[in-house]
Amino acid sequence: MKTLLRHYLLAVLLLGQLGVVSTVQAEVQSLNLFGRSNGENYAVVLDETDWRWLRNKGSLRLGVSAPDYAPFDMITGGQDYEGITADYAELLATMLHVKIEVRRYDSRAEVIQALRLGELDLVGTANSFDGADPEVALTNAYAQAPSALVTRTGAEQMLAPDLSDNRLALLDHYQPTDAVSTAYPKAQLQFYPSAQGAIGAVVFGQADAYLGDAISTHYLVNKHFINDVHLTTLPGVYTTHFSFATNQGNRRLLHILNAALAVIPITDRMTILRRWSAGDMSISGLHPLHFTAAEQRWLEKHPRLTVAVNDSLAPISFFDEQGAFRGISAEVLAKVSQRTGLKFDVLRGNSMDTLIEQIRVGNADLMAAFTPSTERESQLRFTRPYLTNPFVLVTRDESGSPERLEDMVGKKLALRHGNALHDFISQKFPGIELIETTASADAMALVADGQADGAINSLINGRYLIVRKYRDRLRLANVVGLISAQTGFATDRGALELYSILDKALQSIPPEEMDELAGRWHHDVVVDNGGWLHNRTAVIQGFVLSALLLMVAVIWIIYLRRLVSTREKAELALNDQMEFMRVLIDGTPHPIYVRDRQGRLVSCNTAYLEVLGVPREAVMGQKITDSILIGNSDAQTFQAEYIKVMEDGTRWIQDRTYTHKDGVVHTVYHWMLPYHTSDGVVAGIIAGWIDISDRQRLLDQLQNAKKSADDANRAKTTFLATMSHEIRTPMNAVIGMLELAMKKADQGVMDRFAIEVASGAARGLLDLIGDILDIARIESGRLSLTPERASLRELVESVVRMFEGVARQKGLRLLLDFDLKASRDVLIDPLRFKQILSNLLSNAIKFTDVGEVRLSVQAAPGVCGERLALHVQVKDTGIGISTPDQERLFNPFGQASNNHQPSRGGSGLGLVISRTLCEMMQGQLLLTSVLGKGTQIDICLDLLILKPVPVAEFPVAELAVQAWVLNILVIDDYPANRLLLSQQLSFLGHGVSDAEDGAHGLRAWRNGNFDVVITDCNMPVMNGYELTRAIRDEEKASGAEPCMILGFTANAQPEEKDRCLAEGMDDCLFKPISLKDLSARLALVQPGANSVPLGMKMPEREGDIDLSSLQQLTRGDRSAIQNLLGDLANSNEEDMLRLIKLFGEHDLSGLSDLAHRVKGGARIIKARSLIRCCEQLEAASMGPDSALLTEAVDDLQQEMERLAQTLEQHMLDPAL
Repeated sequence: MKTLLRHYLLAVLLLGQLGVVSTVQAEVQSLNLFGRSNGENYAVVLDETDWRWLRNKGSLRLGVSAPDYAPFDMITGGQDYEGITADYAELLATMLHVKIEVRRYDSRAEVIQALRLGELDLVGTANSFDGADPEVALTNAYAQAPSALVTRTGAEQMLAPDLSDNRLALLDHYQPTDAVSTAYPKAQLQFYPSAQGAIGAVVFGQADAYLGDAISTHYLVNKHFINDVHLTTLPGVYTTHFSFATNQGNRRLLHILNAALAVIPITDRMTILRRWSAGDMSISGLHPLHFTAAEQRWLEKHPRLTVAVNDSLAPISFFDEQGAFRGISAEVLAKVSQRTGLKFDVLRGNSMDTLIEQIRVGNADLMAAFTPSTERESQLRFTRPYLTNPFVLVTRDESGSPERLEDMVGKKLALRHGNALHDFISQKFPGIELIETTASADAMALVADGQADGAINSLINGRYLIVRKYRDRLRLANVVGLISAQTGFATDRGALELYSILDKALQSIPPEEMDELAGRWHHDVVVDNGGWLHNRTAVIQGFVLSALLLMVAVIWIIYLRRLVSTREKAELALNDQMEFMRVLIDGTPHPIYVRDRQGRLVSCNTAYLEVLGVPREAVMGQKITDSILIGNSDAQTFQAEYIKVMEDGTRWIQDRTYTHKDGVVHTVYHWMLPYHTSDGVVAGIIAGWIDISDRQRLLDQLQNAKKSADDANRAKTTFLATMSHEIRTPMNAVIGMLELAMKKADQGVMDRFAIEVASGAARGLLDLIGDILDIARIESGRLSLTPERASLRELVESVVRMFEGVARQKGLRLLLDFDLKASRDVLIDPLRFKQILSNLLSNAIKFTDVGEVRLSVQAAPGVCGERLALHVQVKDTGIGISTPDQERLFNPFGQASNNHQPSRGGSGLGLVISRTLCEMMQGQLLLTSVLGKGTQIDICLDLLILKPVPVAEFPVAELAVQAWVLNILVIDDYPANRLLLSQQLSFLGHGVSDAEDGAHGLRAWRNGNFDVVITDCNMPVMNGYELTRAIRDEEKASGAEPCMILGFTANAQPEEKDRCLAEGMDDCLFKPISLKDLSARLALVQPGANSVPLGMKMPEREGDIDLSSLQQLTRGDRSAIQNLLGDLANSNEEDMLRLIKLFGEHDLSGLSDLAHRVKGGARIIKARSLIRCCEQLEAASMGPDSALLTEAVDDLQQEMERLAQTLEQHMLDPAL
């Protein structure tokens, strides 16, 4: 019977659609364009030729087709064309100053054919389906919508994610069929001529789902099927773009339309969408969830989960008479399934402890409803709540029953074991005797049976149980506790991926959707009532009979009422009109008022009284100048404007300000309109305003934000200019001195002084970079101190010794006054303290030419004897600082003008950093200076005194002793850094191999046997972190002993070292690194099986090559020598092939480069014959003699073949 009914309804719907089609005339029908938008205020930029073309054209012919495609194309009254596309067509007509004629065809195919034949200029509501035609061109989209999926209400849970074996309804011109088939290959596609018919097929069971654009779908569902279907989206279908279509040959019109569409602002576009109910679409799944790779793998591995359900938490979770899982949690799980693709099997239980045990032993994956508690946090992990409900006190419905928790003192209170309020009640009300039960329903049963005086339960569960079982026996007494019952999912503590997936799914459910879901269960509903199933027919018959009796009674009442209502109708009509006017004015949220010809207040709405803060009787009949609502000057201005509007009879609209009686200035959009009597005389004004103070405040904030951005931009420019100068200055010394040293080295002269100057400049540059990092840390709040035990005397004297040489070079006296009371061990950051002293002494010496620099350290014990008040003073007899310069010295990069003195250099960061460090040490730094006489800086610190401990003296070695020759792999994408580190390691006596990135380094590590891997952290192809993870994974898989991996980075930040350790590295080294630090770190490395003690010599082999250089380079490591010889043999073989190729191509430049490269390798093993042949080829490639070139190539090839044989013999020698 139901099937016949559905077929009948579908047939009626389709006949209705056919009826609409049949009303369309067979020939082309001309329609009136009824657009609701106007583009007269928008200027379209076109060439003169385009405007001339439009003027000559005069009008454009727009084609549409039957049936209607609401809300884009709709025909009303048989002659008016309206909708979203009509609104955009009206905009185009007004912007381009042309008339648009609308012509309607019987089908989409006919209208496209007319466009091809030139009968039409453009077609509206075109998408990619139309754009697939090679003769059709599409403009830029004027609307776009994601694909929406429509299913019958309640049936969305039964659909497969890929719609396998489901009937999918489509509009016959929505998307290309192959695109939909690709997205859903197993779906059964059904095509319909209209979207309304396709959705109707879903509603009446002829299709399982409908796929269309979200705009038209949202419009039709809200208009016709709001309670019958559910809207959602599924991944795999693209967004639909709606455009105008033109003939492919009419490129000029396409350009003009695109230019016009481009100037339509987003506000007008949104207005059009909202006008047709498409600006506030609410469709679940509109934005698919984004899972991590680990979560995606977990989903693929666990497509079905077991959910543990407590059957005593109605209406949150329960089972109906058919055993089906229902309630709020069931609907939330359905939405989670819809968003994640997970399927859930239900495991039923009647107590929380039982369900928690099922989770613990692995029989269930999650609990459907659980209220978090601190007692369970060690066992379970709780998701965000999907339901928040207050806790209530349930007592017996009788007089004298407790009303609050205070009334329960000395009485028995029942609550579920693990209830979140257990600790709160125990602490706040220790006199209450708590009785723990297995379930909340059991706690209420104890109250009903008289075994307890009250029970704690959630509001929703307590209300349901009272309606269902304890009506007139129990009641809800009061809300208790400071927290609410937050119901969510619970998983095992170790199920991190499942927890994250569920949390993301819950976050994706909009709050209004969740509120709507929970709202359906918040009423006094009763579920599982079998009486309805058994008496449904009788109940329906009773309702029908009651409805018929009620209808008869209503008809009789209406008949009687008509006999006496003739006069009442007129009175009601008048009252209705008055009430309408009152609501229209009084209900407006903005102030509206009416004044008579003298300016007295005749009427006003409630908003007027609320804004001015006065009662109605205080202002009625009063002029604005008679009251103190606003300032007197504002009142006079308003009164004058009232009179002017009434005298001129014209409206007055403007932005203005007024001062309220409370002193607050308001900015308002004020309007005044004169109103006339029936004979045309001005009787008064109707006025009102809209408060735009917030908008004006936003504009002011925008101006301030723009000014701040401009200031920041100027600060950035200043910073770049300053740092460019400060970095280029030491870089000039580094580059110049190194260039000079290289030139002298070419002449056989070792210029150590130039190298020392370059080294000093480079270290100064490094200090500058350190200062910049300190400034960055200061500004970001990340600069930190590391206090430790330190001797003040040692710290001060070490800094003074460092500057004694500089002072002597300038002929200055550097004096130290050290108070013996300061010779104590204190808790201080020694590095930062020395940094402060170094900055101050450096500045004092730099800006003092004659006289002395005095460092004074004074100390006084604190009141309790545990702290030391330290006073440090740096005083010089230098050039001094003027007062204006002193004000900007403590800004980053701020420097004194030097008072017409020569530039002394410096970045202007030292004083800023020093003062910041002093403030971080809870101290202060004060500067006093007199221009031309000198400067004095005082530092005051309060330090904790430490008890003295014996100090052990340790000899300091210049370089750590290297006991073993280590086999080290160096990986760096920057050749200069790679070469420098390799040479440093070779200097220390270790064997070195290198690679240019992580991928090559991983291959080298697999083929070698390395004690240490030193890798740059940031490289192309594979960075250092990825390389470390790959090495550790392979070591773990093979069971090999892990090698030491050291990170090597220029990012000298503590968090960088933490990241290296977290990725599996053993330590992190920072660029640049000295030989001392490098040797100290490598001295701690345990040698491998192939390592040999440093100094062991490997046996030499007589022959035509000399391996002494390799033995020296590898410190006698036989495996390293074998690897080097193998690399040399492979390179030699590749170079022989390349030699033949280049000679055949007659590439003289390539031959010269190849000879130079081969000569470099030959020098390592001192292959003199090979070196001579390379030099001959280099010379021959520079000259015109081809015979000499051929001979040189032949000699080099023969010598390389002999080298290959020699290398093979050496590699087979067991002595190596």
